[in-house]
Amino acid sequence: MNTIKYSKINRVVLAFLIAAFGFAGCKKDNGPIKDEILSKIDEVPAVSTNIDPTASQAISILNLAAFQGKFNVSLYFPASAAPDKVDIVVRKSNSAGTSVKVFKADVSSFPASFSVASSDLVALFGPIALNDNYDFAPDIYFKGKKYEAFPVNGTIRGVGPGGPNNMPGFGEYVRYSVICGYDPNIYQGDFAVVKDDWGDYSPGDIITLSKVDDTHFSFIDINAVSPKPIVITVNPNNNLVSLARVSVGSAWGWAVGTYTGAFLATTGSVSSSFVSPCAQSVTMNLQYGVDAGNFSGSYLLVLKKN
Repeated sequence: MNTIKYSKINRVVLAFLIAAFGFAGCKKDNGPIKDEILSKIDEVPAVSTNIDPTASQAISILNLAAFQGKFNVSLYFPASAAPDKVDIVVRKSNSAGTSVKVFKADVSSFPASFSVASSDLVALFGPIALNDNYDFAPDIYFKGKKYEAFPVNGTIRGVGPGGPNNMPGFGEYVRYSVICGYDPNIYQGDFAVVKDDWGDYSPGDIITLSKVDDTHFSFIDINAVSPKPIVITVNPNNNLVSLARVSVGSAWGWAVGTYTGAFLATTGSVSSSFVSPCAQSVTMNLQYGVDAGNFSGSYLLVLKKN
């Protein structure tokens, strides 16, 4: 069950083999990208769009007036040529499709900061609904050409593998999603098990949640020996939940005499563990383990208020 890691010598040998094969396939006059390809690529300023972490990160459908979003637009390479101007556009997407509108036109000074309220979104698109997404990014004007943030073909300014999209700190766009805002008072009391992929619980079994504070709740796993509270952390900005590896008891009840220790942790994509306050439910993508190591795989535990 222990995770197997490469030793230092394994990594050195692997790197050498990759390099050897790479050089074997090259010719003297080959560059990484052929000249005829390079000649077709426009040099477009890298404009980064990043959300301000001190302001709203999402829009609560339960309190639209409270939304106060802020984001910044800047040159990723400050010493490089700036665009002639940018238009800050916003894309609304939901099950009905997408629509793009201009939020702020003719921006020519960088860095620039912007604020957005729910009233701005209503003025552009009409009523706000649960599960709407609002994405902000710049249309770039440079040397007589316009490079759209959200073109019809879906390719955003060519910032994929050949652009800066995966570079540290670069923001392609910022997104504000309409969520059902977290209410800590919901996440206490009896919750029925809807689904348990691990198999410790059956549908309908009851797990009692306790409110710890405004961003944490806890529960006890009845399958643990000498159980300890399992404290779940909630990010109220986006309703995602997390659990760092934590001991939940001295052993699992079904493993006494075989393994010592018992732990849980959320695993997989960060978006796979979340609360749904409007539905009064919580979904946790969990990893199970013991002192000897973790069991392979991830297992959903879904609870709904009874």
